[in-house]
Amino acid sequence: MSSLLEEAYAPPLAPAEAAAPAAPIPTYRLRRALGGVETELVVQAFDDRVLVVVTQSGKVGCLTQAHLPPVAQLAPPPAHTDTAPSALTALPPPPAALHLTPLLGAPPQPTLHELYVSQIATLVWWALQLARSPRRPVVVGLAHDDDDEAVGPEERERFAGVMDMVASWPGPQAAL
Repeated sequence: MSSLLEEAYAPPLAPAEAAAPAAPIPTYRLRRALGGVETELVVQAFDDRVLVVVTQSGKVGCLTQAHLPPVAQLAPPPAHTDTAPSALTALPPPPAALHLTPLLGAPPQPTLHELYVSQIATLVWWALQLARSPRRPVVVGLAHDDDDEAVGPEERERFAGVMDMVASWPGPQAAL
């Protein structure tokens, strides 16, 4: 004979039977070697903003928020007439109305940092637009190896590689 308490109580599921919890924040991750240095991209789409972290050191780096007024339009990538456009010339230009706000840290090369953040945010806004998702601010954490203060061919190659990684983000509905 069983008691009312025993009949009303359902034992918890065994660990093997428990369903895995869904990820609360859609997250996209990608790793590539750029210039011989392991580079990681993490994109998390929150309801009110998108977080993008690009790191070659495993750190979050300096955080900067990029904001674009809702009425500002995104310019399309430039049209090319030559047969082999470079990866850099195929990037959509950052909008003039883009506003950057430093949130945490001071980058060692502010101009280069702003270039990265502006272009990353522009690519994210294009992905949001293509996914028919509302535009929102983009917070970028950027930590890459700064071996040299001069910007040369290696830096251009790294910039193109990082932008290619960001451009591969399928949008906020897809998480890996």
